[in-house]
Amino acid sequence: MTQPLITAQIGCGYWGPNLLRNLLSLPGAKVKLVAEASQSRRDYVTEKFPGIGVTPRWEAVLEDKEVQAVLIATPAFSHAELTRRFLEAGKHVFVEKPLAMTAAESDELLVLASERHLTLMVGHTFLYNNSVRWLKGALERGEFGDLYCIYCQRLNLGQLRSDVNAWWNLAPHDLSILLYLMDGKLPEQIAAHGKAFIQPGIEDVVFANFTWKNGPVANVHVSWLDPHKMRKITVVGSRKMAVFDDMDTEKPITVYDKGFDEIPKIGERMDFDLTAARAGYTMRQGEIHIPFIERTEPLRAEIEDFVESIRAGRAAFSSPQQARDVVWLLEEASKALKKSNG
Repeated sequence: MTQPLITAQIGCGYWGPNLLRNLLSLPGAKVKLVAEASQSRRDYVTEKFPGIGVTPRWEAVLEDKEVQAVLIATPAFSHAELTRRFLEAGKHVFVEKPLAMTAAESDELLVLASERHLTLMVGHTFLYNNSVRWLKGALERGEFGDLYCIYCQRLNLGQLRSDVNAWWNLAPHDLSILLYLMDGKLPEQIAAHGKAFIQPGIEDVVFANFTWKNGPVANVHVSWLDPHKMRKITVVGSRKMAVFDDMDTEKPITVYDKGFDEIPKIGERMDFDLTAARAGYTMRQGEIHIPFIERTEPLRAEIEDFVESIRAGRAAFSSPQQARDVVWLLEEASKALKKSNG
């Protein structure tokens, strides 16, 4: 494909301008329309991004034969239906997370996109974050040894939402990272606890635990009620540990050569007895390493991958199967959350 990809965007509210800005910066794409129900947001698009057509009707984009691909940035509950309508119309779709509100809906969308030979991609931006990719590479190289556990914290004071709880709002980021680090393997056990303090029925704080068969455990803590804005992931292995702090732009990754080393004891037969009952342990306090991480904008890389995957006829790095599995994790943890709340 040598001509620019003709695109349109549905929704330009809180996150939409960031998508639109990056889409406009790509030489391989041309933005024809933005559909937005709010008059004030349409005025914003006209003022900030002159030359782009605006419409209050998303159906106008659906009916436009020139538009080849759409980016959807609307409330979460609308994602599945809008994605289905645009795929049925033969248009490639990039939709903000989550893909849908159930794994069953997600499965239907994956089948539809495959049958129509269309690109379906979900906005899991952290898959394009160089720090997350560094963690993945370190795990593959065996730098951490055996993986023990992963802790994810995504906390802030607000922004309160009424369409979804803090779990569905914040956890998709960390769940996409967990699946990436775990090679796409789904956990065997899921538990969750949380509470709705501000809005009845909408949890502001959620703690979820995941256990992989014969593997590590993970904890995801999300909250709209915290005095600190925190975006941290801690990876603990048998050899080393690392912390990814997304709020630290200068040194986002810190690696700690810390842990416990086994000290074998001489047994009765004068050989090394390494059973847990006889072995001793010593704490290791080694060097702290801060690797160089190239600073790029993950969102631009993500949107560029969407556009170029269509133009080149290849699969995007962020796969629809992983997006479906993120929804499955969200859904299963929600069931566990409901059960724990009685």
